[in-house]
Amino acid sequence: MGMRVLAWAAAVVAAACIRAASGAAGEAVLRGTIVDAATGRPVACTVHITDSAGKAVSRDAAYRNGFRCDGAFTQALPPGPTRVRVTRGIETEAVTREVDLVAGKETGLAIELRRRVDLRARGWYAGDSHCHMIHGERDVPTGFDAVALAARAEDLQYLSLAQAWDLADPTPERLEAELSVRSTPGCRLSWNLEAPKNYYRGDAGRCLGHCWTLAMRGRTPAGADVIPMLAAASAHDYEADKPPFTCFESHRLIREQGGAVFYTHPARWWTGTWGGRGGYPVVEKMRISNMAVELPLDTVIGPTYDGLDLFTSGGEVAANAKAFALWALLLNHGYRLAGTASSDACFDRPGGAVPGSARTYTYLPDGFSWDGVAKATARGRTFATTGPLVVTTLGGEPPGSSMPADGRERELSIEAWASGRDSAGLRSVEVLRNGGPYRTFDLASLPVAFSTNLAIRETESCWYCVRVNGTASNQRAISGAFFVDREPASPPPPTPARVRVRVVDARTRAPLPARITEVTCLATAQRDGAIHSLERGEGTVTVPATVRLRADSPGYAGRLLSPVLDFPPLIEAVTRMEDKDLLDWATFERLRGLLGGVTLEFALEPRAP
Repeated sequence: MGMRVLAWAAAVVAAACIRAASGAAGEAVLRGTIVDAATGRPVACTVHITDSAGKAVSRDAAYRNGFRCDGAFTQALPPGPTRVRVTRGIETEAVTREVDLVAGKETGLAIELRRRVDLRARGWYAGDSHCHMIHGERDVPTGFDAVALAARAEDLQYLSLAQAWDLADPTPERLEAELSVRSTPGCRLSWNLEAPKNYYRGDAGRCLGHCWTLAMRGRTPAGADVIPMLAAASAHDYEADKPPFTCFESHRLIREQGGAVFYTHPARWWTGTWGGRGGYPVVEKMRISNMAVELPLDTVIGPTYDGLDLFTSGGEVAANAKAFALWALLLNHGYRLAGTASSDACFDRPGGAVPGSARTYTYLPDGFSWDGVAKATARGRTFATTGPLVVTTLGGEPPGSSMPADGRERELSIEAWASGRDSAGLRSVEVLRNGGPYRTFDLASLPVAFSTNLAIRETESCWYCVRVNGTASNQRAISGAFFVDREPASPPPPTPARVRVRVVDARTRAPLPARITEVTCLATAQRDGAIHSLERGEGTVTVPATVRLRADSPGYAGRLLSPVLDFPPLIEAVTRMEDKDLLDWATFERLRGLLGGVTLEFALEPRAP
């Protein structure tokens, strides 16, 4: 009986859709075809229709500014003057048409889309690796087909889709099966995670940071599924009872699985109501954070990550500006981390299904592969953008390259284009040296394209990048960095933890002879390493700051402690950080100092007989 009711309901919905497309009495019908001007073939795109009453047409609550199609659509509309605008990502020029629809009649509309520039033909591939199929709100139903169509319509050459997914039991194999069948040669789809996505003890005011991954293998050599491992090592809102993990412990698993990992929205925070669950009281005006407060620690002890987003969506202008300042600070102190961008699109949230609103372009001269894009992105062979496009070389080399500061003249070549969606053009192009102004081209005529060459001669170590600005404050592109080195460059050495250890009987407080084992966590998995003997139950050990320590003594149950999570001065310094602290190098040096004076006491309980 239930199945017959569902079938009847589906038939009613289908009939209603047919009537809407065909046009009810008094309505007009617009039938459109969109093709690529170069090939003449239908092409995925986004259609924005404003009807004669000034109303925008949407077919999906997840995307309110229009609808996506694979190159053909039929839409019932009120008669009268109607505006149609078709877009396809940012390399293709938008097309706008005005049509006058007649009641009871069908009007055909044929549109050819032309590229302003074809960057893939030049080895640059656009991707977005921070998209949520189901972010958690579940206000809008979604599915793999909708995500795949959106990625094609936004002209993304690759998209990595994060949790959660519309699968009852998501495994790497099931996800790959769903996404590979929907991939095309021009748009590759894969799964990933926003991981670690880590609130310290579930407190959204003490976010350790969120990251996205790229090209990670789904199973460990032992066959373990990395999805539940990384989920268990992350704490979301209110998950106060979960054992805490650091972000860098998840970073290790991601990297050992062949992936790369990038901090996203590193300076994002806001004020709002939070609490009422997980043992936390309701606070009306709480400072809620998505900030990457663990990033300074992860930098000085590693770096344990590969880069950070300079843009996370186009609308976060102030936070994105701080992200760039953070990136420049890191580069100025010798940490050669990639600059990336991602959208944080959420397909289950009203209006949230906009992948590629901020995207990373990666230079892949040998063509696309998942392993190749992960390695090249981590090397900084990138540019990040919310619209404009920029291709740069220094001495013929792409971003991420380094060259000697030998005084030789090298040509900095710059080509820039306004987004195909931008009806105005480019406002300025800036060449930045060490993050500050070097040369600015003010473009009063607002051209849609700009190119120039500059002669660069350097005898000192420095770095350059190029920033392109559209007419709106949220329209920017930033190239990856070029490095010029007076001496062969090497990264700053990781800062170790100097730990004063005391092992005692939990009841008598008497010192216990103990063995201290360095334990590396790969998310929730553990791997034993070097061993230190403390015959009198206390002493000082210098260890990598990325390990935990386990104390074992004959007749007692062992205990595992973290120099970061179990040393209050350090975890307090990290989790109480504000955005201004991220941009102050004194913060990084303060963390180094705290790592030099860690104290841990292991109070061991006797083993049960």
